[in-house]
Amino acid sequence: MHSVLEIIAEDPASAGPDLISLDDLKLALDITGTAEDEQLQAMITFQSRIIAEYCDRRFGLAEAMETFTFDRGEVMPARGALTLSLYPVAEVIEISTGAAYEIDPASGRLWHASGYWNGPVAVNYSGGYDLPEEAPARLQKAVIEAVYEGRTSGARDPSIRELQHGDTRISYFTSATSSASSGFLSAPVVDLIRPFRRLRVA
Repeated sequence: MHSVLEIIAEDPASAGPDLISLDDLKLALDITGTAEDEQLQAMITFQSRIIAEYCDRRFGLAEAMETFTFDRGEVMPARGALTLSLYPVAEVIEISTGAAYEIDPASGRLWHASGYWNGPVAVNYSGGYDLPEEAPARLQKAVIEAVYEGRTSGARDPSIRELQHGDTRISYFTSATSSASSGFLSAPVVDLIRPFRRLRVA
């Protein structure tokens, strides 16, 4: 089974991608003044997009039409759930089959109330977070950490691990070191956002 997500409507004020406001980021990093505002805003947007890509999610609030199509010969197990891409789910507006359903808004799982799904099934619904205000604290903290790491290590060549001058030696140990699986994200940031990776359960 696979699904195709079509965004029908969104409000730029709540659709993201920014997971934290500029004012909240500056407060967390104890930054005053406006000289860095443009750069900080760009960093917020960049890190928010990287986090969303890692989580395989679109976090911003939107109305969508998601169509689930079953592969040839595929049979949906009894009480198997469709997993909507935008969650938490705010409202299910219409299901093309007209079937009664049960839903877990937090995870986006949608069950047929009295049988099993057979497709295609098109679901018109709204879901996601009203960004940046309603972004979960862990996601906001992840952006703060990522921006902080970028600011503190950005001026140094990441390939340099140690400097020595005379009897003085400086070694660099940074949490911003990326792993192959997380791309640009450090281990602490990945730990914060791991619970928000897209669910793929039947």
